Amino acid sequence: MRTAQPAPDTADDTDEEGLSLPELATPMWRHFGDQAAEATWARIGRRMPALAAQAAALAWRSSPRDVVAAAALNAGVGAATAWALVATTGVLGELFAAVPTPDRVLAALPSLVLLATALVLRGACSAAAGRAQARLEPQVVLTAEKQLLRHCTAVELRAFDDSGFHDHLFRCYVRGSDEAGALVRHTADVLTGAVGLVAAAGVLGVLHPVLLPLLLLAVVPQWWGSAAAARMRYRMLLAFTEGRRRKLLLEHIMIDRKSAAEVRSFTMERRLLAEFDRVAHREMDIQLSLATRQSLIRLAGDTAGGLVTAAVFAALGLLLVDGTVEIAVAGAAVVAIRVAQGALGNALSSLTLVYESGLYFSDFVAFDEEARRRLPRTEPAPAPEGFEEIRVENVTFSYPGREDGQAPALDGVSLTIRRGRTVALVGENGSGKTTLSKLLSGLYGPSGGRVLWDDTDLAGVDGTGLRRRIAVIAQDHTHWPLTARRNVVMSSPDGDPGRLERAARASRADTVVEELDHGWETLLDKRFADGAEPSGGQWQRLAAARGFYRGDDGEETPLLIADEPTAALDARAEHAFFASLHAHAGRTGAAVVLITHRLASVRMADHIVVLRGGRVVEQGGHADLLAADGLYRELWDLQAGAYRFSDASERGSSA
Repeated sequence: MRTAQPAPDTADDTDEEGLSLPELATPMWRHFGDQAAEATWARIGRRMPALAAQAAALAWRSSPRDVVAAAALNAGVGAATAWALVATTGVLGELFAAVPTPDRVLAALPSLVLLATALVLRGACSAAAGRAQARLEPQVVLTAEKQLLRHCTAVELRAFDDSGFHDHLFRCYVRGSDEAGALVRHTADVLTGAVGLVAAAGVLGVLHPVLLPLLLLAVVPQWWGSAAAARMRYRMLLAFTEGRRRKLLLEHIMIDRKSAAEVRSFTMERRLLAEFDRVAHREMDIQLSLATRQSLIRLAGDTAGGLVTAAVFAALGLLLVDGTVEIAVAGAAVVAIRVAQGALGNALSSLTLVYESGLYFSDFVAFDEEARRRLPRTEPAPAPEGFEEIRVENVTFSYPGREDGQAPALDGVSLTIRRGRTVALVGENGSGKTTLSKLLSGLYGPSGGRVLWDDTDLAGVDGTGLRRRIAVIAQDHTHWPLTARRNVVMSSPDGDPGRLERAARASRADTVVEELDHGWETLLDKRFADGAEPSGGQWQRLAAARGFYRGDDGEETPLLIADEPTAALDARAEHAFFASLHAHAGRTGAAVVLITHRLASVRMADHIVVLRGGRVVEQGGHADLLAADGLYRELWDLQAGAYRFSDASERGSSA
């Protein structure tokens, strides 16, 4: 049977104005195509034990009490079902033992009481089991989310430079955590349906062995119809995974604040809406076609089920006429068959959902295993308290995914950084400056060579403890959706107003805070009530204050790294910042590593290191490097010449 397939994605998809959006049509996200083709019940059956075990383990970590309650109560539902069927046999036996009379009805009252009690107990167990499962699912989802986030924040930074890691993380983030809770719920539903089916089969086997084949005969058509319809829906979901993710991407672009201005600036509204409309209608066409075909499948299954049920009742009639079974047993068999059909339908539907959720949950399990492999050493040596000098010895470093033969990001770099001194890293784009700063800050470990604080190799120490002793002013700083105070203080202690004042004054962030409606307590996110959105230069001042605040610990924070800290600052603010940076080194005794393209700002540095292609090509003081007439002199003359040309042009225009 052919399944509904989406039209292939190609770069020829065009919007209403004839412009293509190939970057939104690239089929990079298809992940479950093979599973869709192999979604057979044999495969589902083989995977079920492992999926159920994984779901049970996660549920147990989330809430053992609710797991025990759900299991016990579902078993109670099965026991109550069996009890109700036995009581039904007793009632029918009393009523049909002879011609019904008031005496016969009275005789059936004890069995009726038992039946009513069993049904009430079954309902109570079912409701309580539902409550336990409803409580369990969000706890499982939360456990899975926390585990995912714990791993994401603990893995080595180089994992985020690996495209394969990003792909795996994306799939896990989109569906894996939520499907963990769904998998637990569907597994419980499968077990509930199986318990009901076993209860009905057990009662029929006790009543008369010949009734068991009749039960199997009655449920086969329903099994076929439910299984075919469920598999059809499941295969559609897998086949259109790419389309659903494209819809998510387009929706995110159109509703996200970060892209809102550019969507309007480049008048992308019609193009995005046209592409969204195309994908959405493709999905709707598939769903409508699926609904029709599922209805036909269910009609065929119900028709076959009706014919088979009629045949089963005819067989029961023959058994009654032949005297093989009593009328009360036959009546109880009819009830049991109906109960079994309902339980089977629930179990089959849930079984398909278990498999569907299990595929996404398997991504979660695989990501968990991959993240564990990328975690730092479990028992590292304690980080050193400080240093007198940092030695970088013949360090090489390559980012993940770099092809063989490509030059590494750093290649044989050696330098020394001493306390209380400012070292500037300069060079053209791609020369390795930022990569080197990340090795110095403990975010990366070298592929070869060593980085030492005095005589301690950082490769074997606790990375978290090391980074607590390092202050960073990052080039690509985060705009944290927190208060202005928390944006500066971050994870450092927040009990020293003088420290906050010094950091704000050194970075001139105090002038930013003065303009905020609620001062330091202003939320810096315009998406929320009373939130504010600083400009690019204001954000950079806050990021600088963050580094100064952390670096104000003196002996506890002996290293401050500033990576392009003035890119968004005006000339006056830039000059004030560099003066503060050098004053910070003198006041705290910290070593300062400065990365900047603006060479006029590095003249005050104690030592300048020039990089090209991942190698150190020059190092020394400003005057020495100018006299050497190398790369530094070339870059200096280019920048100085631009200023001289600008000044000359202005004087000429004035004349």
